[in-house]
This record gives sequence, structure tokens and C-alpha cells, in this order.
Amino acid sequence: MSSTGTREARPPHTPSVAGQAEARAAALPVVLPPARSAPFRRTVGRSIVRLLAADRARWPLWLPVAFATGIGLYFGLPSEPPLAAALAPLPVLAAAAWALRRWDGAFWAALIALFIALGGSAALLRTLATNTVMLTHPVWADVEGVVERVERRPEDVRLTLGEVVLVGGRGTAPSRVRLVSRSREAVPAIGDRVRLRARLTPPPPPSVPGGFDFQRGAFFDGLGAVGFTVGQPVLLSAGEAGSVSLSVAALRARIADRLSETLPGPTGAVAAALIVGERAGLDEATQAAFRDSGLAHLLAISGLHMGLVAGTLFAGVRLALCLIPGVALRRPVKKIAACVALAGSAAYLVLAGAPVPTQRAFLMAAVVLSAVLVDREAVSLRLVALAAFAVLAIRPDVLTGASFQLSFAAVVALVAVYETWRFQGGRLTGGLGGWLMRAVRYVVGVAVTSIVATLATAPFVTFHFQAIALGGILANMLAVPLTAFVTMPAGILALLVMPLGAEALVLPAMGWGIDATLSVADRVVGWTGPSAAVYPQPVSGLAAVCLGGCWLAIWRSRLRWLGLLPVAAGGALWLTVTPPDVLISADGELTAVSRSGEGQWVVSDTRGNRFARSVWARRWGVEDAVTLTAWDDGTAAAAGALACDDLGCTLRRNGLLLSLVTGHEAALEDCAAADVLIAVVRIRTDCAGPSILVHSPDLRRDGAHAFWLERAGPRMDSVRSRRGDRPWVPDPAGFKSPAADE
Repeated sequence: MSSTGTREARPPHTPSVAGQAEARAAALPVVLPPARSAPFRRTVGRSIVRLLAADRARWPLWLPVAFATGIGLYFGLPSEPPLAAALAPLPVLAAAAWALRRWDGAFWAALIALFIALGGSAALLRTLATNTVMLTHPVWADVEGVVERVERRPEDVRLTLGEVVLVGGRGTAPSRVRLVSRSREAVPAIGDRVRLRARLTPPPPPSVPGGFDFQRGAFFDGLGAVGFTVGQPVLLSAGEAGSVSLSVAALRARIADRLSETLPGPTGAVAAALIVGERAGLDEATQAAFRDSGLAHLLAISGLHMGLVAGTLFAGVRLALCLIPGVALRRPVKKIAACVALAGSAAYLVLAGAPVPTQRAFLMAAVVLSAVLVDREAVSLRLVALAAFAVLAIRPDVLTGASFQLSFAAVVALVAVYETWRFQGGRLTGGLGGWLMRAVRYVVGVAVTSIVATLATAPFVTFHFQAIALGGILANMLAVPLTAFVTMPAGILALLVMPLGAEALVLPAMGWGIDATLSVADRVVGWTGPSAAVYPQPVSGLAAVCLGGCWLAIWRSRLRWLGLLPVAAGGALWLTVTPPDVLISADGELTAVSRSGEGQWVVSDTRGNRFARSVWARRWGVEDAVTLTAWDDGTAAAAGALACDDLGCTLRRNGLLLSLVTGHEAALEDCAAADVLIAVVRIRTDCAGPSILVHSPDLRRDGAHAFWLERAGPRMDSVRSRRGDRPWVPDPAGFKSPAADE
């Protein structure tokens, strides 16, 4: 205040240096910079680098993807690589990663290459460590072995025997055998040593090129032969308390029997599948209902079941301890409940037989519960990556199975959506409160979960099962709450009180939940119809979709949307799939010809080769097959320029002639005219006319064949050309005709 009483004028606020610069820049006239010669691709490259740097914390999530890529490349090889060639790159890549550790881009590129090599090496070592002895040809034999598993199916009993001995020394005994017995009267117990008369065959190869490879799965599971028994098994010695695995298997069998006794029919079979993972008792109608309604995942003990077990134990123990004031005030109740839930989850893993989805679910539950012990939150893609890496490191071969792919595809997608929603600060039903908000959030959550899981698993479902459940989202919205709030809690409680013999008091509630779920499945299938049949997705297309899906799930920046490109490429490759014009089985006794432009087939026989027919029909979306007879001109005409007589059939399509003959004379006659010649007998003379020639030795050695008559020329594919020369594929040099039975 001045002496004159007026307010002293204060200097205006002095802007900062940056503010002054901005003011000066604003006062200057706008002048466009001259066009520079910076290439567009350099600008795009710098933008991508900036986005990658922004997501640097997510880079480690690509390491399990690289590990899985190495495993996939190994199983895609046409022949077995030498051990030295597989292991030699590891120290080189490790040294390169160490030398480049100061440069982020180069270091992570070397690290990704190292993990790809590690995946391939792990798969190779797993193969070398698998000492499965597989039968080379069918044989009748007296078999002795220890019963490892008993599966009571609706029409028969399936026994798995270990420590196998072929009585009489008729060749090398397979490692383990799986036999079907029609007798349900004298069923041995797990652990019994028995002798029985059986027809043994090698594990069957795929029935169609690119089909499910049961033989590879049998190799890694230690299964060397399959077959059926004749007569009653002879008990050599009763089972004793032996290995832990046999004791657990016997316990699972007893629990399944108790469940089936209390809940008869399909209800008990579903209860056994949910509690101990025993699905042998499910009849075809029940399996079809779950499959066509999109509820088949409920029958596989996975994340939902493990989460319910862990959550029920955690909540129950915590609530019980909180009711005791002295304990609630003086003890860490939450951490005690987490320890009990962790122990219960481990016991449930063992009881369920530790299949791949259950392993993954247990690992994730264990990390989440461990996070509770250290007061941390653990629901993230890092948890999923850790679980995937652990499962693949133990069993690299599971990567090729539907169980692993479906399980991790659903979980990765769901966790990625959850992380994105949480990262962006999203809130659902923000204006609602109390029970109404919880109810709405739960319904929305179930709907979003069903949609995301269905979309994420659709490529794998089409690849493995060639079907899409049309009402899957609706069925899951209705059935998952039943399973979560009624079926599984009652089942867990019944399992806990079973040692006391009190399970009959609780199981009716579980049965009600199962019956309601079956009713939902039947009604949804009635509304939407059965699963829609689709063509199988090619392996290259599935790999592109997997890469795009991982890209979308891992990145958080705008860079993630580039993942849509490989997904679209995978879909485009799927559209290029065309069904073959002709299929022929390995024994030459079954042939299928597609109707030109109609998507239907005619087959040479509807009585034999029932399994091969069903596989062909499912793979190519065929519901019914018409019997093809040599004298049925109407059927032949419908199949498209197909003519048959006593010596075989000819098919004309796109200007090409395919000849299928049953005799040597007919083969010689068609040798000059046919573009493709298929003979179910051996051709012993030169036949240089056809572009493609297949006769009986080729069929027996290479398995089922598929033929395409395209305008560009004929094309052929076989089971063996897809599988290559691998340890689980029979050696052609040691091949013996199935007709040479002993």
C-alpha cells in the first residue's frame, strides 16, 4: 500500500521459459515446413518401435509363445532331427543373447530364437525318453498284465493293462495294452494281475490324411497295442497296495461307483465325469447333447471346476473360522483358508487323474492362492504364461492335443479381455447398487465370458472336431450358473463327507443340478439344431490364427490391432479348403466319391469300416452317405460321371479320368487311359500312363489316400505323407501286412 492510499500496481505474472516460447510461436505466422524426403516406411517403423517400447513390460509374454513354436516346428518335421543338430544351437543362441544384452531389440530377438530352439529340443528329448514298445502287426495272444484302469462303459468294459507279457514268447510284448471286454460279469479290480485271450492290433493311424493321430498320442502315453478279449479273464493274483498311481486309480474307481450307485443313469455318469474325470460311463446320447449344445467343456475338469473347488474351500474355511471370535481376531484367517484351498486343489488334481486342463487350472489356482499368502493380486497373462510354460516343459507333446489348445485359448482370451477392461478403467453397471448391481454384473459377466470363450476356441473346435455349436452361448449362460452354484458345490460337499458314508444326503442336490443342465442342453439343441458341420481348418491357417490371437492378447497399445491381419489370413486359408473327390481306406475295402457340387458323398459299403465312415463324414460335413453299388446307374449318375461294373469304377471330372479297379487285368486295361489309377491289388507290370498310380502295397504302407481331380491336374494326399518318418509311425521296412496274422 502506497502513502497515497492507492493499491500498489503489481507486475504481471511472468510466464515460464516454455510458456514464453509457446507465446512467441503463437505470435508468428504459420509457415508450413517444406516437404522432407523421409520415407514413409521409416516413419511407420519408428512408430512401431515407439509402440513396442511402450509395451516393454509385456515382452516376456512372448517367451512361452516362442517355446510352443519350437515344439510345433518339431512335430511338423517330416523326419526325426539328429540330437546334435537340435542341441548345438542352444549354447550359441544363449551366448548371443548374453553378448547383446545391452541392446534391447537384438537381445530379445536372440532370446526369442533361443526359446524356439529350447522348445524343439524339449520335444526331441521327450520323444527320446519315451520308450514305448508298439506292436507291429495284429496277433492273437494270451496276455498277462496288471490292471491299471477299469472303464465301465454303457455297452462294455475297457481294461488297461501294464507290465504286459505275451504268454509263449510270441515276439516283443507292447508296453501297455487297452482291451475291450464284452463281459460285464467278471470284471477285475485295479491292481489285479490277470491273464486273458485277446486279439491285439497296433494303435490305429489316422483314418484320413490330416486326421486325428491316435497313434502318436498312444506312443507318448505308453500304449503299445489295442484290441478286444475273448472269454473271461483269469485272475492270477489279487491286487495289493502297490504304487501311488494304482492306489489313486482304485480310489477314483470306487468314487465313480459310489456316484453311479446313488445317481443312476446318465446323471451318475455325468457326476463321475465332473468329480473324478471318469467319462467312460457316458452314453452316446448324453455326449451328443453336451457336444451339440456347446457344453462339452463342462465334462472336462478344467478352470471352472478347479476354480469352484478352490473357491468353495476358501470361502467355506474362511467363513467357518470367522464364526470363531478368538480365531478371527488373532489369526490370519484369509491365509489359513488359502492354504486349505491350495491343499484341496492339489488333492483334486490327483483325484482327477491330472489331465492337461486340470494341470493348467491347478497351476493358475496355486499362483492365485499363493498371491493371497503374500497379499498380492495374480490374475494376469503372466500367470497364464507361467502355467503354459510349466505344462509344456513337462509334456511338450500335449501341444498337439485339443485339450491343451482349447484350454489355453479360452483362458488367454478371457484374461486378456479382463486385463484390457481393468487397464482402461472400465466399469459395468456403474449406476446400479446392491444386489441388483451384483446380479446384472454376473449375468453380463457370464454372457461376455461365453462369447469370448466361444470365439477364442472356435478355430480349434473346427480344426479338431469340424463342428460349431450354434446355441453354445445361450446354453452356457443357462448351464454355467447351475454348475457353479448347485452342481459343483454339492459334489464337493459329497466328496468331503463320502468317507463318513453320508454322500447320499448331498448327492440328490447334485443330481438335480445335472438333470437341469441336461434339460438345458436338450432344449437348446431342440431350438438351434445340432452342431453345424464345417470343413477342417488347415494347419497353416490355424497357426496364423494362433499368432494373431497371441498378438491381440499380449499387446496393449494400438499395435495390437495388427494381429487381425494373421487372423484374417488364417480365415482366408480356411476358405481355400476343398473336399477331395475320392477317398479310399488303407485296406482298399472302402471308397467314397463326392457328388459334384453338392457336398454329399456316395460310399462303396455301408456295413463294414464303420469307424472310417464316421470319421470321413464328420471331417467333410457329411450327415448321410448313400450306398454305391456297381449296378446302381442312378447312384452312379448322381455322383457325377461315375460308372461302375464288376471290375471297378471310373470317374470323369474336370477333363480327368480316375479309375478304381479290383483286378490286375482291369488295371492293365486302364493303364493307358487313366490319369489316376487306384488298384486294390498289386500291379506287377510297368504302368507308366497315369500321372498318379496307387496300388495295394501303397495303401497298406501309406494308409488312407485322398484324391482331387482339379483343372490344373490331379492331386493326391496320404496319411503317411502328412505324418512323415517319425518314431510313432511304423517303419515301412518292417511293415507286415495285416493279413499275415499269427
